[in-house]
Amino acid sequence: MRRRATPLRESARAAGIYQCVPSHRVIALSECLKCHTPLPGSGSCSHCDISTPELEELGDRLAAALEGRYEILRLLGRGGMAAVYLAKDLVLEREVAIKVLPPDMSRDPQLIRRFQQEAKTAAKLDHPNIIPIYRVESEAGLVYIVMKYVSGQSLEELASRGPLPIPQVRHILREAALALGHAHRRRVVHRDVKPANIMVDEDGRVVLTDFGISKAVRSSTELTGSGAILGTPHYMAPEQARGHEVDGRTDQYALAIVGHRVLTGKAPFDGDAQAILYQQVFESAPSLLDRRPDTPSDMRRALDTAMAKDAKSRFATMEEFAAALSGERSGPTTVVSAPVAPQAGGHITPVQGHGHTAGVFVALGTAAVLALLLWFALPTLLALTERKPSAGAPAAVTADSPRPRASAVTRPARPRAEPKATQERKAGSATLRAVRYARLTVSSEPRATVYVDGVAVGRTPILNHQLRTGVRQLRIQQSGYHAQAEKLDVKGTTPITRRYKLRPITRR
Repeated sequence: MRRRATPLRESARAAGIYQCVPSHRVIALSECLKCHTPLPGSGSCSHCDISTPELEELGDRLAAALEGRYEILRLLGRGGMAAVYLAKDLVLEREVAIKVLPPDMSRDPQLIRRFQQEAKTAAKLDHPNIIPIYRVESEAGLVYIVMKYVSGQSLEELASRGPLPIPQVRHILREAALALGHAHRRRVVHRDVKPANIMVDEDGRVVLTDFGISKAVRSSTELTGSGAILGTPHYMAPEQARGHEVDGRTDQYALAIVGHRVLTGKAPFDGDAQAILYQQVFESAPSLLDRRPDTPSDMRRALDTAMAKDAKSRFATMEEFAAALSGERSGPTTVVSAPVAPQAGGHITPVQGHGHTAGVFVALGTAAVLALLLWFALPTLLALTERKPSAGAPAAVTADSPRPRASAVTRPARPRAEPKATQERKAGSATLRAVRYARLTVSSEPRATVYVDGVAVGRTPILNHQLRTGVRQLRIQQSGYHAQAEKLDVKGTTPITRRYKLRPITRR
C-alpha cells in the first residue's frame, strides 16, 4: 500500500531530508520514543526490553568464550547495535564493561567493521572525560570490546526525573564540550551526542561513551554510503539531517540540544522521526526563557549560538562553547582547536562575530595612538628627569643674550647609547614593561584539584591557566589517592602541559 504524500513529507523530501542510498531505496528513519535509540528494520527496541532469552544466551556464550580471563557478572544494557555486560578482569582484578555484538548481527561484515571502527576511534582518544578502551577481540563467533566500567548513571536516567539544577547543567555541558573538543582536534566527530551516551559517575565526573558511529574524517567513506544518515533525530543537526558533510560543529549542535533537554525536561522538537528532522532543519527551538525562566542569560546565549541552523554561525570550537557555558567568554577568545574539517569538499573557515572584530580594531587603534604619544614624549621626559643644576652649567638665556638666527633649527641632542640596564634605571616609571605569562594545561586520572603556589585553581582538566614567570609549586590532590607535586621553572611564554595518573592509597 502506497503512503499518501502529505505537505510535511513533500517539504521534507524537497529539503533533502529523505536521502537515498546507492540502491535508490529511501532510508527508513525511526527511533524508540522512550530512549531515542535508532531502531532496526524490525521496529522493536531491545534497549528498553533487555531481559530476553537472546541476551541470556549471548551472556552464556560470552562467559564460555572468556572463561579464565573474565567473569561475566550481569547485563548492563543494550544500545542500537550491541549489548554491554559487567565483568571482572581476573588477571588485573578490576571491573570492566564488555560490549559485544549479538550473533545475528555478527553475520553482517559491514556492521562488524563499523563496530571495530568504534574501538579504534575511541582508543585514539586519551581524555579524562572519554571512556578508555582496553582491547578489541573477535573469537568464537563473537566480536567484543573491553572498556573501563563507569559506575554511575547515564544523563538519560538523570534527565528522566525532571530538569536538572543550573550548576549541574553547566558542569555536565562544559566537561562534555571539552571532551568533544579533544576528539575534534584529532579529527574525530562523535555524530551521536545524546543523554544516553553521556555518563555521570559517582564522583560527578562526566564521561562520553559510544563513539559507535563516529569516524575519523580523513578515513574512507566505505562504511557509510553517500547520503546515509547516522544519528538520533532528536539531537541531529540540520546539516546531518540533510545528509550533508559534518564536522565538529555538528556535535556542538547536538550538545546544545542535550542542554535544552536537561534544563527543561524535554527535547525542543517532538513527533515522529521525519517530523523531527523537518523541525531541525526549518524551525527554531522553543525559547528557553519560556520553558525554564531561571536559566541565566549567558547560558541562553551560549545554547542559542550553538543551536544556530547555519553551522558557520555557531562557535568556532568546542573550547569556545565550553567557555561561554562557564560564563568565562567576555570578549575575543583565542582559538585552542580548529573545527574538524569536512569529510569532502571545500575548507570551512570559522566566522568570528562582527562585534568582536570591531572591538579588536578599536583596541589596536587606541594602542597605536598611545604608542606614538609615548614615542614623541619620552625624550623630553628623560631630559627633564636627568637635568640637574651644576657649576659648569650654561647660564640662563636673558634678554641681552644673543639670539639664534631665524634660519637655524634647534634639535635636541641625541643621548649616547647606554647599557639596557642603565636605561631602565634612568627611565624609572617612564619604562613600560609587559607582564609575561605561560599557559598551564593539566589533566589527570582520576579528576583532582590543582594547586599553584598553595592556591587552588580548579579541578582537572585545567586549560590555559596563566602562570607568571619564575619558580612555581604545582600540586595535584584527590581524596583517596597519593598527591603529586613538582616545581615548575616558568620561563617566557612557552606552554606547559602536565598529565598525571594518581595512585590509589591502599589501606591495610
